[in-house]
Amino acid sequence: MAIFRKILPTHWFRNQRIRTKIILIYFPLIFVPLFVLAFVSNQVYTNAIVKKTIKNVSDNSSLIITRISGMLTNVESCANMLTINLNKVIVEDPQSLSERETSLQMYTQITNQLSFALLVFPDVQSAAFIDTNNRIYGSNLFMERNKEGIVDSTMLKQIDASSGNNIWFPMQRRNYLTNGEQETIMTLGKRIVNIYTGQKLGILVLNIKESSLSAIYRKIGSIQDGSYFIVDETGVVTSSQHAKDVLEEVAIPEIKAWVTSNAPRSGSASFEYEKTLVVSSELPSFGWKLISMAPLASLTEDTRKITLLIVLLGVVCLFFALLGASMLSQLIAKPIMGLTKYMKRVKEGSLDMEFQVNSEDEIGMLSSGFNAMIRRIQELLRNINWEQKKKREYELALIQAQIKPHFLYNTLDVIYTLSEMGRARDVQRTTKALADFYRAALSKGRETISLEEEIRNVKDYLSIQRIRYSDVFTYEFDIHNDVLQGQIPKLTIQPLVENAIYHGLKTKGSLGLLTVTGEIVDHKIKIVVADDGVGMDAERLEAIVKKAASSQEAVGYGFKNVNDRIQLYFGEEYGLQIKSEQGQGTVVTLWLPFQREEG
Repeated sequence: MAIFRKILPTHWFRNQRIRTKIILIYFPLIFVPLFVLAFVSNQVYTNAIVKKTIKNVSDNSSLIITRISGMLTNVESCANMLTINLNKVIVEDPQSLSERETSLQMYTQITNQLSFALLVFPDVQSAAFIDTNNRIYGSNLFMERNKEGIVDSTMLKQIDASSGNNIWFPMQRRNYLTNGEQETIMTLGKRIVNIYTGQKLGILVLNIKESSLSAIYRKIGSIQDGSYFIVDETGVVTSSQHAKDVLEEVAIPEIKAWVTSNAPRSGSASFEYEKTLVVSSELPSFGWKLISMAPLASLTEDTRKITLLIVLLGVVCLFFALLGASMLSQLIAKPIMGLTKYMKRVKEGSLDMEFQVNSEDEIGMLSSGFNAMIRRIQELLRNINWEQKKKREYELALIQAQIKPHFLYNTLDVIYTLSEMGRARDVQRTTKALADFYRAALSKGRETISLEEEIRNVKDYLSIQRIRYSDVFTYEFDIHNDVLQGQIPKLTIQPLVENAIYHGLKTKGSLGLLTVTGEIVDHKIKIVVADDGVGMDAERLEAIVKKAASSQEAVGYGFKNVNDRIQLYFGEEYGLQIKSEQGQGTVVTLWLPFQREEG
């Protein structure tokens, strides 16, 4: 309840109808857990999917890198094989090279070696051999075009200056030693020498297409709506699924800066840019990075569906919760409100009506008891008007009739509060005690009842008050069995107990003790009601004993009322005695004649 007091203004909430209060309490109980569930599940599922995607991409990247590395290794193996085969063709022929320059047989042998190498290593797209006389032998005729550009190219000069090791040239487009100017290729160059003498025999050029690289991650990559591409150290795209991006810088500056950063990395790394997941994996041999990009929206699509399903489920649950709250308020609040309205009319003086009871539960029992009480009040009023008792007896009967509804209102407030707190068991006990209290109070029209009934009535009253003031007092009874057969005016002990609670124990500030004892002394009934409350000083005690008729204090008024009723029934030799000491408590002694039957 404390959390609701912080959320809702206490005064405003207290004044709402029970139906509104139930709905206001049910709403956060349903909505807040579902909202938290939807939010947490969305976050958990999203993080799990992102982590799983990163792992899958890393695994796929490893496969792609392995495949690319194998392709490039095959190209180098092709170059090594051609080195040996060209040595066999050129070096082992007995004729001098100058004599064979125009030999068709030599041209055929060399081009056959190139074609055979391309068959063995299909990753190589095209190959060419340039001998020492700048004669060009191509795997196809396109490789032999633009002889002047080939001879004067920087690439050949760089290869010629090497010692025979494999030299890789980056992805590029050129108009010589290719199948077309618009074709993007990567080239391996190697200086071919006589394996016996080290004499230069020529220059070998092998080409691999960019599309051969991109085809690998088209087949292996499994990111829906995502993309793979390879960038070099400067942030230029070397290979991509999208041909228009090849040989262009990475379009997004943040991703380019992250890719080209010199931060040491091992394996793969990832980061989120706006709504895109970016994963980078190293290709160590060439200083490349394989980049995969996946939109988070496509990755979390299923998560959003789950969240939407939870929200829809929450709306349905909220609907049924509100429906249940409405039904609950109808079952609980409507009878209580009807009874309260009826009680207000009774309070205003309308005693000629009866509240309709449609149930047999606690509210039904309470309503039946209240109807019975009203009928009894009506009967008492008719008897009073018919008998025309003397004024003092009339006033005392009227006071008795007024005490009952007052206690009922207070007890209904307790029942209402316990119902709001959800203490259903206490509501049942309080309602049962209240019904028993009024059943004993009515006593089938009798004015005097047995002490056993009176004591039972006081216990019902104390059980109700104990719920209201559980931290104020406890009580004990010590009644001899022979006392229980005696007769007493009903509601005689209860006002004394009530005075002890409200004027002795309630203001004490700590847990107090209320005791009720009974015994027979000299054929008289002696009832003692004692408390260890605040007590009274001598001046106030004297005012209560001698001047109670003019006192405005409730304790004096109750003492005078009970004393006059006893003396009216049994004579002036019976009544009340009171002793009190400031800070020690109060003892009230009640004397009655011992009568076994009502007389």
